Amino acid sequence: MAVILGEEHDLIAALHRGTLGTPPWEDFLEQLRRRTGADYAALFFQGDHDWLQSIRIPALPRSSDDRGGIDRQQFGNATPLPHMAMRLDRVHSLEEFLGPNDLRDSSFRSPFIQDPDIFFARVMRVAEPNGGQIWISLGRKKSDFSASDGALLGSLANHLAIAAGTHSELARQRLKAGISADAIMRLNFGWFMLDASGRIIDMSEQAEAFVQEAKTLRKSPDGRLIAESADAQGSLRKFLQRRQAGENIVFTVHLSDEPWLDMLLTNPPTNLPGALQPLAVAFVHGERSSSAERSEHLANLFGLTLQEARLALHISRGVTIREAATLLGLTHETTRLYSKRIYAKTGTRGQADLVRLILASIVALT
Repeated sequence: MAVILGEEHDLIAALHRGTLGTPPWEDFLEQLRRRTGADYAALFFQGDHDWLQSIRIPALPRSSDDRGGIDRQQFGNATPLPHMAMRLDRVHSLEEFLGPNDLRDSSFRSPFIQDPDIFFARVMRVAEPNGGQIWISLGRKKSDFSASDGALLGSLANHLAIAAGTHSELARQRLKAGISADAIMRLNFGWFMLDASGRIIDMSEQAEAFVQEAKTLRKSPDGRLIAESADAQGSLRKFLQRRQAGENIVFTVHLSDEPWLDMLLTNPPTNLPGALQPLAVAFVHGERSSSAERSEHLANLFGLTLQEARLALHISRGVTIREAATLLGLTHETTRLYSKRIYAKTGTRGQADLVRLILASIVALT
């Protein structure tokens, strides 16, 4: 890697900062454009899964037929363009890719130069190990670039490859984090850390959503966690009292039926940092969708009738056959017959087995 001094250090710093930008690398491109006296600077990034980003300084005005970016087909394998023939980390001039009679209409000029008044350019391609690539181009209208301009661009090759790899990894991590967060939201799972009086010390995003909805849980003006159900609030109060007395205990508290929501009150972890010392942790978990929606999902997944699915949902919540018959408006005999069909269709051998199957199925995410 070439040693770059003075102004070039600022360019490298802007390049690496640019991986976090939205859009990325705008400041870097503007600094590079000014440093080389270019009329424009552009960067095209192709991720490891063939997604594209393009940044141009200054941006071209959009016309009525402008589709707002690089055509993916131009970068595909069906009709390869000269940009794929560029040697990695080598600075190319525009003339290397243009024939004598196609200065304005070259297939290379179309995606890379775009501005018909640009007659002088320097273009370089770099790649990172996981497949991401960057094409960077500088253009001038009236005079060619100097050898030092080309050398400056070439000296940035390794840094551009590192930036491409960092940008690709950040994109992958954002995708993973987004999927994980969505799964947690679908599971309707959240947690609260509570002090001795029940005040909320900390809570997860989903737990915050619970208190904002204020249907089953709310936050009092002095910061305490309050359950809307009187029975649930009594259990929470009793749990905190026993924890203050030094007992290591676990309580389960039912919060609501529709949608079904439960809370587990337990002792906090022992390895929490510094001053963060809660007396208790409350885990809240339940269903996001209504019973009707979940019954439809169960029916589709296991081949149940809708009435059988409704019964299966009640059984999974610990409701007895006799209680379920009353809730569904069925006779006890009919409900027992339906339960046998449910066990046969799902391949389960009883209530506990059915509960495990439903909790392990995709229905748990709905």
